[in-house]
Amino acid sequence: MTENLAEAVEAVIRRRKTEKVLCHDTDVHNSVPVEVAEQHKKTVLDSIKTAGWAPFHYPRNEDKIAEPWRAHILWRDDALKVAQYMRDEIDNVKGEPALLAGCSAMVLVTWLPRYYGRDSQGVICQPSQKQSEIDIDEEHLAGASAMVQNLLLMLTAHGMGNYWSSGGKLRGQAMFEYLGIPSEERFLAAVFIEYPEMMDDSKERKPGKLRDKRSERWIRQVSI
Repeated sequence: MTENLAEAVEAVIRRRKTEKVLCHDTDVHNSVPVEVAEQHKKTVLDSIKTAGWAPFHYPRNEDKIAEPWRAHILWRDDALKVAQYMRDEIDNVKGEPALLAGCSAMVLVTWLPRYYGRDSQGVICQPSQKQSEIDIDEEHLAGASAMVQNLLLMLTAHGMGNYWSSGGKLRGQAMFEYLGIPSEERFLAAVFIEYPEMMDDSKERKPGKLRDKRSERWIRQVSI
């Protein structure tokens, strides 16, 4: 039983791959039947909840929530609205609208630093210079990153495409305000999700650039 579980986990980890899925026309409503979409929504929500079992070292305790991360979900219709808003209202926008238009759902993951400083408007800016406080914030960021990886693996296990984006303009203050995300949260990942039924050739697909560059040379066995 244990060996079977280990093999299954390894298979999911190795099967997960980075692929940008872009749709350059926000009017294209590549959709699935309502009942199927609702089932997929449940699967995505369940996957996010499971991803939240990632380890974290210190309780963040903001709004009585121990976890140092937050997940903001955009379903298909709202993702299309955000894509159009970015095209119309955000300067120098690049590929973000096409990614939003090409996805079935998007999860924007943030984390909550505790010791970052704030400017005169209360916006988080420079981190603390105290090493003990820097260490705690690094623990919060590491825990939130583990949560994102858990989410990617859960989505892969359910046969859904996924892409961890660094966000581009989605990480800016203007988009945080538009999406209603508190200013004290820091951007970590925009996870773009593609349901199996939407995996067709109508959209542009770009594979990740680093998959074939992996090695095992970073492993070092220490002998004293």
